[in-house]
Amino acid sequence: MKKTFERFREEVYNYTYEKDIRTSCYGALVEQLDYFMAIIPTILKSENGKRWGGKAAKQIYITMISTIEYTMKKIVEKYPSSPLHRKVLECQKNNGFSLRKLVYLSADLGLLNRTLKRDFENIIEIRNLLVHNNAISDSTGLKTIGDVSIEMKKGEKISIKLPELLEIILTAVEVFHRWNIELAKNYGVAKR
Repeated sequence: MKKTFERFREEVYNYTYEKDIRTSCYGALVEQLDYFMAIIPTILKSENGKRWGGKAAKQIYITMISTIEYTMKKIVEKYPSSPLHRKVLECQKNNGFSLRKLVYLSADLGLLNRTLKRDFENIIEIRNLLVHNNAISDSTGLKTIGDVSIEMKKGEKISIKLPELLEIILTAVEVFHRWNIELAKNYGVAKR
């Protein structure tokens, strides 16, 4: 994953010519994954490994999605003349701004296609269930994120195996990266 994130950083740099949050965010995400990968073997070997491993996995997911959320808000500020920045400011004035709203605005402006928007919506919903509902689903259905499908039943805890969770995290970073690139392509300074 490190090589993928480094490639993402370089790709953004090729449009922005800047070493700022638009490129440095990938390093922060790698650090978070490195930490998780370093502690998970020890956790899984412990007496309560299965239970603690699940909790640790949920925490890294929440941390990474929250990092992406913070980063996206900061990246929008880098494009003050963009339509997205203007729409975000309007939402903030009306107290109606959230990551979900940023995803909707981005899709409306063509920065995310329908599949990426769906993936991001589901990523947010899973994060919100983990944070606010103790992973208990408030609806029944199937949520798809990239190549991973999560079956949810109302009133039951969602179950995501560790490899699937890592795949969802990678998908979240890829969707974020595509959004970051689209902003840079459309509103950044491109190399000539």
